[in-house]
Amino acid sequence: MNEEVNFMKCPKCKGEMEEGVIFDRGHLNVLSTQKFGTGIKGMLFRKIENEKNILSYRCKSCGYLESYAK
Repeated sequence: MNEEVNFMKCPKCKGEMEEGVIFDRGHLNVLSTQKFGTGIKGMLFRKIENEKNILSYRCKSCGYLESYAK
């Protein structure tokens, strides 16, 4: 488990947050990603400058979800 997760507290109930990932079931069960870029169309596809995985944290007490692109 990531060290920073040990110190994360839920902003809603102050419960313990645990790290997880969100799978995109529609596209071969891959991790969800956030794409940052200009959106300028290339020859066939749009050019993407930066792609990051999405990490999600869930509160063990109330179930609140919080996501970050890392």
